[in-house]
Amino acid sequence: MKERTLNRMFLNRIEEGGDSVRYLVPRDGKWDPMTYREVGSAVREMANGMMALGLSRGDKVAILSSTRVEWCLADIAIILGGFIPVPIYPSNLPDQVEYILAHSQARVVFVEDEIQWNKVAGVWKNLPDLTAAVLFSGPPEGKERTVDLPALRSRGIAHEAADPEALSRRTEEIRPEDDLTLIYTSGTTGPPKGVVTRHGNYVFIVTSALQACTVMRGETFLQFLPLAHSLGRLEHFLTFDAMAVSAFARDIQTVGEDLALVRPEIMVSVPRLYEKFYARVLAKVEEDGGSKKAIFDWAIGVGREVSRRLQRKEKAGGLLALKAAIAERLVFRKIRERMGGRFRFAISGGAPLSSEIAEFLHALGVLILEGYGLTEDSTVTAVNRYDDYKFGTVGKALPGTEIRIAPDGEILVRGPHVFKEYFREPEATREAVDAEGWLHTGDIGEMDSAGFLRITDRKKDIIVTSGGKNIAPQNVENLLKNDRFVSQAFVYGDRRKYLTALLTLAPEEIVKWAEQNGIPDRDPALLAVNPAVESMMRARVEEINRQLASFEQVKKFVLLGTDFSQETGELTPTLKVKRKVVIKKYGHLLDSLYGKE
Repeated sequence: MKERTLNRMFLNRIEEGGDSVRYLVPRDGKWDPMTYREVGSAVREMANGMMALGLSRGDKVAILSSTRVEWCLADIAIILGGFIPVPIYPSNLPDQVEYILAHSQARVVFVEDEIQWNKVAGVWKNLPDLTAAVLFSGPPEGKERTVDLPALRSRGIAHEAADPEALSRRTEEIRPEDDLTLIYTSGTTGPPKGVVTRHGNYVFIVTSALQACTVMRGETFLQFLPLAHSLGRLEHFLTFDAMAVSAFARDIQTVGEDLALVRPEIMVSVPRLYEKFYARVLAKVEEDGGSKKAIFDWAIGVGREVSRRLQRKEKAGGLLALKAAIAERLVFRKIRERMGGRFRFAISGGAPLSSEIAEFLHALGVLILEGYGLTEDSTVTAVNRYDDYKFGTVGKALPGTEIRIAPDGEILVRGPHVFKEYFREPEATREAVDAEGWLHTGDIGEMDSAGFLRITDRKKDIIVTSGGKNIAPQNVENLLKNDRFVSQAFVYGDRRKYLTALLTLAPEEIVKWAEQNGIPDRDPALLAVNPAVESMMRARVEEINRQLASFEQVKKFVLLGTDFSQETGELTPTLKVKRKVVIKKYGHLLDSLYGKE
């Protein structure tokens, strides 16, 4: 990034971009282009509109919405105005929304629609700092202290006419050390903490990330991650600086279809999407059976050998090259077309990605570059490179980033991207960053001789059996989730003699299996207690256990007919399992597997 602040970067790219396309916005079954010039008009009017609402520099402005172009425009406008954006997940419940609005002392909140507005309206009486709401869509009539987006922009036009230099003066005031945003962590272990990051933090991380993973001007990204999550947010900042095109998915449920329609070159996602794609491909192969399955099995074997050569930075020549060309024409090209057919690479972050899935997709010709980071270090610590990657690791440190492994295995990070503080929590800040500037991540990992970082687990999640064995549950859970009949896996056994697990059934796959095996039930809740299903899953778990040391093996399990979800509280908005919630909710089932131990 040439600039020292994000507001200056946004203004410069808008000027450079002119009439070229910045966003592709889904409307009525197609994607309408929005140019840099149109973006510039919108964000200037919105920034001036917030000034007209009486906001002062440094005031907090929340955004409560799903991923859409208005979210990004509001974010840019807030930053241009010298205000502090506070993202809120649209899946958050009213009490969670209230907590963040109250704790951040937000003055204004942008809300997506009436559903989100109702969350705010129901708790507004408890929010003395909140003065106004701005609706992205829906009528503002009858909604107290609420305006819609066109009305805000109209106020902005009037404000700019009365004071044409207001925004320019604000731009000159903002410095790299100024606060940029306040992001609340998703809270897997307790109430969310507000992470304050500065302009300088994100200038560094955007610059460093683009050095590690080159993005070419005009390349298309499919943007669908929650923008309240730091990875989705960084994707937006990064694509703006690189002058790429962000195409918004119509909905999180339509991402698979939208991939084929938008045909992006690059995609950023959490592992869950890749896990589902992997499961769908394997299920389709099993369903086809016969000669089609035989051809696929041959092709994937060829693809895996090509992948191994590429990982060693060797060429796949001679007979292998001929086999690869045949596999590409018969199998791989057709599968990749379902993902748009133009992928250069995809990024995975936010949670561990199974190395089996990364290797499988690479064999198909889809390169997944896994990375690692935290909100507290502005999203990225390390990432695999397009020309330097190792599956099962999160890559090498970003340029300018230091990584150290503490004696107890905890990963420590230092660099210009480490956050300023937890908002209104000085003690928690001191616990997170030591006197030498090292951020204590809470993750356990190891680094190999080539500098590739491997994450083994969260420090607080490590299971210590009654026999004294230390076990990283995520490794076992990833193996279980690779099974096409398993949607989510939760491994349990701290201070116990052996490991047990909760397995949620993948509804489509288990129903299909039931049909094929003459079982009349179609309800996953009934199938979860069906003896035939339990027997089938026991055999599959035993097969997975053969890949593990005896103390890592899952000795007993419970099948659940309902999946973990955000709505029922087991998952964060980024689809991480809330371990404390799961233990509180299902601990009695797990404990029953130990008898009178």
